[in-house]
Amino acid sequence: MTKYLIMLVLLTASIQAHANIPAEDLNPGFKSKIGITVDYIPAANNMYGITLSPYHHDRNYAQWGYYIGYAKSSKEDMNLTSPSEGYTKDTMWRFGLSYSLTNNFSIYGGATAYTNVSHHTDGKTPKIVGGEPIWIEESDTTWGGEIGLRYMMDFGLMISTGYDTASESAVISVGWAM
Repeated sequence: MTKYLIMLVLLTASIQAHANIPAEDLNPGFKSKIGITVDYIPAANNMYGITLSPYHHDRNYAQWGYYIGYAKSSKEDMNLTSPSEGYTKDTMWRFGLSYSLTNNFSIYGGATAYTNVSHHTDGKTPKIVGGEPIWIEESDTTWGGEIGLRYMMDFGLMISTGYDTASESAVISVGWAM
């Protein structure tokens, strides 16, 4: 029982001592920075993208940051029977907040909008000279969330990995912080 009281007194004293430190001394090594990463999202169609992640410029909130990212896939053939044609294309927008746990580790989380667009013909071609098939476009947007962990090395290299619920896949990023 006595050791718990001693620990409680020490904890209270350390919190009080930390509360009396001026705000500019809380983050002595603070330096605002921005990260740029190349992303890989192994969804239904593999997507590649880019993410910008600035860290807060206010010394009182130096551990907070935000990010915005965009990724897209290349055209994937739908393998329809001839004379039908078709392809799909995916895009994803990602945006959210990050919080630094230490100088090197941070967690991030936010919202995502995953859009799958398919373009296809109905297989019927007009029987006139120069007749072209009619293309049909269908689009489906799924909103979801993501959470992940980011590691920033002292010389600027950033590596992060997370999970996205909209595409039900991982988000893997490698980049640089300046």
